Amino acid sequence: MPFLIEEFLDYVENIKDFGELIEFFEENMKKIDDPLVSIPEVSNKLQDFYDYIIAMKKLPKERIEKRMSYIPGMVKRFRKMYLVYKVEKFENLKSLKMSVKYLKGVGPKRAEKLKKLGINTVEDLLNYFPRDYEDRRKIIPLSIIKEDEKIVTTGVLTSVEKIKKSGVSIVSAVLADGMYQILLKWFNQDFMENILKTFLRKKVFVFGTVKKGFYGALEIHNPEIEMVKSSKREIIPIYSLTEGIKQHVIRKVVKENLYNIYNYKEVIPEDIRKKRELLDIYQAYTGMHIPRSVYHQKMARFRLAYEELLYLQIAFLLTKKESEFVGGISKNFDGIYSSKLLEELPFKLTNAQLKAYKEIQEDLKSNKPMNRLLQGDVGSGKTIVSELAILDNHEAGFQSAVMVPTSILAIQNYKKIYDHLSRFKIKVALLLGATSSSEKNRIKQMLKDGDIDVIVGTHALIQEDVHFKNLGLVVIDEQHRFGVRQRKELITKGKLVDTLVMTATPIPRTLSLSVYGDLDVSIIDEMPKGRKPIKTFVVHQTKIEDVYKFVVQEIENGGQAYIVYPLIDESEKLSVKAAVTMYEKLKDEIFKNIPIALIHGKMSDFEKDETMYRFLKGEIKILVSTSVIEVGIDVPQATVIVIENAERFGLAQLHQLRGRVGRGDKQSYCFLTVGNVSRETLERLNFFASTNNGFKISEYDLKLRGPGEFLGVKQHGLPEFKVADIVNDIDIIVKAREDAKYIVENMDAYRKLIEHVKTLYRERIEFLDVS
Repeated sequence: MPFLIEEFLDYVENIKDFGELIEFFEENMKKIDDPLVSIPEVSNKLQDFYDYIIAMKKLPKERIEKRMSYIPGMVKRFRKMYLVYKVEKFENLKSLKMSVKYLKGVGPKRAEKLKKLGINTVEDLLNYFPRDYEDRRKIIPLSIIKEDEKIVTTGVLTSVEKIKKSGVSIVSAVLADGMYQILLKWFNQDFMENILKTFLRKKVFVFGTVKKGFYGALEIHNPEIEMVKSSKREIIPIYSLTEGIKQHVIRKVVKENLYNIYNYKEVIPEDIRKKRELLDIYQAYTGMHIPRSVYHQKMARFRLAYEELLYLQIAFLLTKKESEFVGGISKNFDGIYSSKLLEELPFKLTNAQLKAYKEIQEDLKSNKPMNRLLQGDVGSGKTIVSELAILDNHEAGFQSAVMVPTSILAIQNYKKIYDHLSRFKIKVALLLGATSSSEKNRIKQMLKDGDIDVIVGTHALIQEDVHFKNLGLVVIDEQHRFGVRQRKELITKGKLVDTLVMTATPIPRTLSLSVYGDLDVSIIDEMPKGRKPIKTFVVHQTKIEDVYKFVVQEIENGGQAYIVYPLIDESEKLSVKAAVTMYEKLKDEIFKNIPIALIHGKMSDFEKDETMYRFLKGEIKILVSTSVIEVGIDVPQATVIVIENAERFGLAQLHQLRGRVGRGDKQSYCFLTVGNVSRETLERLNFFASTNNGFKISEYDLKLRGPGEFLGVKQHGLPEFKVADIVNDIDIIVKAREDAKYIVENMDAYRKLIEHVKTLYRERIEFLDVS
């Protein structure tokens, strides 16, 4: 098997025994087959390395040990000197803001096509990174190729023919190297016949994936093929394309204009670059587009991902530092009310709840403003923890505001808080958009005068004419439902407010560094004792009648049910069930004598609240719905939820929907109905059915969907990264966080970098503290 230089060095680096190392060099040095060997400087250095190793045969033990200790450093230096490079700098640099239509190889027509890829300027082109790479440096002999391997091989094209089979046109050619041969096939590409005939009896390179043919022999389907003389053995970038732009076109345009990277200035200081062994900015851009080696490409990606994440972490920490500079109020309380409530509760808090509450207490007592995220699964008991914080805030002499996304949820939260807090003569009020004008005015005046201690409400709380006498704590429930501006507007209604944001969308611990880098995170990862896990089943549509029978059985036993659909109305484009149509069928045919109602997003807030309230009271037994109930209310008697066309929902959304049941002490059930779906979809749903753990589900969901779709990047104030992946780059995030902390603690020494981050984040940075 031939070796590329970087593969050879990887082996060398891992050999610790000098005898084994000498043997490896003697056996494999001649097997190095790398285009870099054609560079005299590289081949000479390799020979020096060989001589250095072989000379150990004649050295005493002490000298051998010393030489062996130098090997890792020699390998590292070799990589940096010869496996990495940067494009040459030219004098006439084009402005980064210049339109691509003025670049060599583009023009107005091609510029319009590039626009579809988001490439409008020179800078857009430089930052349009490949989605993948094809390594064409290593030639695999026909004798050792294997099924499913993506390879480069070589040989002589000995024959070409075209046939038609079952309506499919197949152009085939035989590639031979004198001893072995393989069949190459192109499907429905008739034009290949004439191209291949020009290659007959000539030596070619073939690039493709090896497959097993109909009769068991190995074949390569739809490969790329080039003459040996005209082909270069290199790593080829693979870009995402659009109609009218081919790979060779965008590769050429990028390559011919890559020298414009010299418009960029190195922002990361030398000491940080040295510490993290980063490539310089020009080596990094070169390595992303036309890497000399896999090592070059990986180091280039590391450099640029690290840079993006470093800037984000610095922005987070600057925001946090700014809020700490403004300062907060150290609240004095002994926990008189909160301790009494804990004694009177009919249940004990879990260890996770107690830990989260202790962290919140410490924040309230600190002279720094609290910015804390409370994460917890559906039903994990976040609300009671926030109530304890409200009690401590009240004892310290401050008002609290609780903002929730819907009126019905606000009413339910108000009732809970009122029930727990009114025993301590704490005045709790409710403010909704639907509250009468006279009542609104009365509540607003009382808030301003300090005659209301706790206000629960929806967006109505952020109206300009809502004023507080002494707002000290803001609790934002289901925080992902609010825009960052809305959250900011509520927080700024007090001078020095402590903020507690809560979410039932679990995010893996490590990921929270990227999403909530400026917030302290408390996690409730333990469910209350006695809570029965919801039993979840994936059911094919052919068994739906059995599911309906089960729903009837549950209702006869005192339960209630949700039946959820992905659409409100039927769609001609999608063959999935819709709530409105199915509601009529269920009402008239399936559940004739059972009180049933419909709720969806096109209904008014009043209609939705009225329907949910009737369901809560038990007047309605079956609620037909869309995902509008995803953030819903506690209905303890609801024991079954049927989610139709479950493949149309994300796992995080399914988890929220499932959380509508299992709120009481009865066993609850979730049915996911599907039609004929792919194996991958079935695997995804079966995984969901196998666990009730929201954190496990979110990690699985993140891997499938990526952070942008999962989190809603804009909602969280995060930039759209060109290189970094906040799910899979956790190691880089940790390094960037560590360095960002050092940089912000030593701001004077890194003034240029700090100013760069402030400029970069000038539109977002003011919102990061409430992300």
